[in-house]
Amino acid sequence: MFGNQQSDRLSKYWYIFFLFSCVLIIQAQKSIQVKPSKPSNKNLVTKADTTIKTIKIVNADVARYDKNYSDANSLIGNVKLEHDGAFLNCDTALLFEKENKLEAFGRVLISKGDSITVTGQKLYYDGKTKIATLTGSVVCTEKDMVLTTNLLTFDVGNSIANYYEGGTIVNKDNTLKSKNGHYYSQSKELAFHYDVELVNPDYTMNSDTLLYNTVSKTAYFLGPSIITSKTDYIYCRNGWYDTEKDQAQFSKDALLVTKDQKLKGDSLFYDRNKKFGKAFKNVMLVDTGQKSILFGDYVEYQQKDSRALVTKKAMFAKIVNVDTLFLAADTIQHFNVDSVHNFLKAYHHVKMYKRDIQAQADSAIGSTKDSLIQLFKSPVFWSHHSQATARTIKVFLRDSTIKSIRFEGNAFLIQLVDSLDSVPKFNQLLGKRIDAFFENDTIRKATINGNAQILYFVTNKNKPIGLNKTTCENINLWFRQGEIIRVTTSSSTDGDILPLKEVDITNARLKGFSWLYKNRPRSRFELHAKETTNTNLLEVKPEIKKAEGIPIKKNKKKSIKKKK
Repeated sequence: MFGNQQSDRLSKYWYIFFLFSCVLIIQAQKSIQVKPSKPSNKNLVTKADTTIKTIKIVNADVARYDKNYSDANSLIGNVKLEHDGAFLNCDTALLFEKENKLEAFGRVLISKGDSITVTGQKLYYDGKTKIATLTGSVVCTEKDMVLTTNLLTFDVGNSIANYYEGGTIVNKDNTLKSKNGHYYSQSKELAFHYDVELVNPDYTMNSDTLLYNTVSKTAYFLGPSIITSKTDYIYCRNGWYDTEKDQAQFSKDALLVTKDQKLKGDSLFYDRNKKFGKAFKNVMLVDTGQKSILFGDYVEYQQKDSRALVTKKAMFAKIVNVDTLFLAADTIQHFNVDSVHNFLKAYHHVKMYKRDIQAQADSAIGSTKDSLIQLFKSPVFWSHHSQATARTIKVFLRDSTIKSIRFEGNAFLIQLVDSLDSVPKFNQLLGKRIDAFFENDTIRKATINGNAQILYFVTNKNKPIGLNKTTCENINLWFRQGEIIRVTTSSSTDGDILPLKEVDITNARLKGFSWLYKNRPRSRFELHAKETTNTNLLEVKPEIKKAEGIPIKKNKKKSIKKKK
């Protein structure tokens, strides 16, 4: 996903090898030491030194030496020098003996072989420090690669070439600019510093520092770096790219932005040949088209169908109406079915949180194509102060809102009636299948189908007055703000109503009753907790009770008489 279009382009950094050619040309000057001799118009040759090679003057229109005027040998007009296979052409040149220096002026041209040339207006070489300097519209050319700068220096002793006043490298469609550039021959590394910009018809790269190793063929990004193209945007503060293996890694606030997705992590790794990527620590994959986000500390990504495998605090978030649905698990798999729809699978310790609904299960699957989320293996569902369990729970979505929920197989719905007493009261519904219908993400109606049983506290002015226990084939219930306001049953009904004083509230339970409030996530931050610390319903904080519709008992304030 990330680095796909940059991989083959970054390999074009090879063109900076031509700096090494500049090294070879200038290195031909490293042994210049000239003995003064009588001026001659033809073939002026300095006295030979047994430790260095001799510079040969191939041509000069005028050659003179005047001790009273200068300590240098002066060469004027169509000057051409040869040293160890390299040639120097210029308008004029000065050779110094005592200072061990060489200066060349006007249309300076250095050539090595058939492919390498360096031109400038002035050349200065200091034999003591072994530093060569070219100034004035310097151009270094190797085949189809061209470097232009106003100042180029070369440390012959340490084989280091530098420019400090800005340079531009052009290779076919690529243009690289930077304020400073360096080549280290011994370590075979190139470095570009300050305002580094690489422009290509397909992308533009801006960086603070770029290093390139010619042996490993690996480029390193140091400092804030941005790669922009027509299809994506990459940012990092550190990274590398292996042009030989087509592998790259970006780190320190790494970010990849495409048309429909954003990938962020502490570090991103990508293998171009396999079209496979990995992201590590604080990973966030945003799908702007689907309005969803994947979180985790480890993500594997296959580019072909945008298939992602998320582990280590894996979490999926999707905007549902004006709220957000969060789903967490040990492992989450996500991939695109087509250009519009995607599929999600989560397994082990699955938990789901939305402000008004929560759930847990061992595994879950979801599909935008079917607008369906399914929970398997001991799933539990909570809404306000109600709880539902079944073998399978199916959540049907419509236009990013919950349309209905189906509880299949031993469906059991429990609703907390009153938690103020020492023994709380529960309404209970049991059947083969329960269908709950929602409006604006709030339950409005529920139907119990097949062997329906109901244990329901009858109220008068919101106060329980009795217990209704009914058994029939089907039961319909209507809700308002999470409270049961109406109940209807099928024609064949077996049931009765007991006065509250005759009810054993502690044992008023249908078979299979299990209140699992301690497992209910109270926020998205508890989705990866194996079990919440709150195990007693009566210990729930007032603000939690208020959010979930649980009645809150108000304590009367004691009046305090002021002393006179």
